[in-house]
Amino acid sequence: MHSIIQLFIKHGGLLTLVVVEVFCFFLIASYNPAQGQISEASWVRYSGTMLNWKRSFLDYFNLKDENIRLRLENSRLQTQLANSRIIEVPTLDTVTRKVLADTLENKLIRPEYLLISGRVISNTIAVGNNWMIINRGKKDGVQPNSGVVTRSGVAGVVRHVSDHFSLAMSVLHRQTKISAALKGYHYFGSLVWEGNNPEYMSLTDIPYHLPVKQGDTVMVSNYTLLFPEGHMAGIVDKAYREPGSNFLNIRVKLSQSPADINTVYIVTNRYAAELRQLQEEVKDE
Repeated sequence: MHSIIQLFIKHGGLLTLVVVEVFCFFLIASYNPAQGQISEASWVRYSGTMLNWKRSFLDYFNLKDENIRLRLENSRLQTQLANSRIIEVPTLDTVTRKVLADTLENKLIRPEYLLISGRVISNTIAVGNNWMIINRGKKDGVQPNSGVVTRSGVAGVVRHVSDHFSLAMSVLHRQTKISAALKGYHYFGSLVWEGNNPEYMSLTDIPYHLPVKQGDTVMVSNYTLLFPEGHMAGIVDKAYREPGSNFLNIRVKLSQSPADINTVYIVTNRYAAELRQLQEEVKDE
């Protein structure tokens, strides 16, 4: 209290002047129409500017929450997109639209994929076997052997999972093999990285008689449990046949640069465990 009194004693003249000036402006604006209109116009202009500054200031501090909301919304939309090729229609409806093979009448084909959004917090591209760390783990629903994609392309495969993080094998890993196909053809092969330029991968096992040309689209095939069928992988950069080979050498320009990966979507295939179990039973025979 003593400090406040001392403040008024020291700066009382200035404070009194400010109060009187404000009161005078109020009287002038209240009892003079012309000055009142100028005052109102000025108030609207400058108060709008101040409110805009305030909104921008608050928005800046809300960016984290907004980014989280957008990632969740993108996950929902990406899940819908991944499942759009597996629409719930009766399997008898094979005349007007193509559906997955099913021998039971009236059985519906259900969505297969759930996409979980995450952020890459560590990523390597300069060694022979590259890895990514993603800020999603078991408590977020992530499982080992889940594909990792971005909006633009493929990113890798989850190999190890802790409670809060995942370690994913990048597409720039010599053990990564992605079942891929050329758009418009029924043939598929393996998309692999040969350890050279991190912007390119090679598509193998494509027969030489196909008229593959530069610019053709390469996408995920329907023979993989890791990624949604039809998801973009890249475009053909060049294709040629080695003498005596029955297959083409196809270099693919990745649609998602491995050096520029931030937000990713971890793909959970709800039927993957069941299908892998069947595959293991076949191996035992």
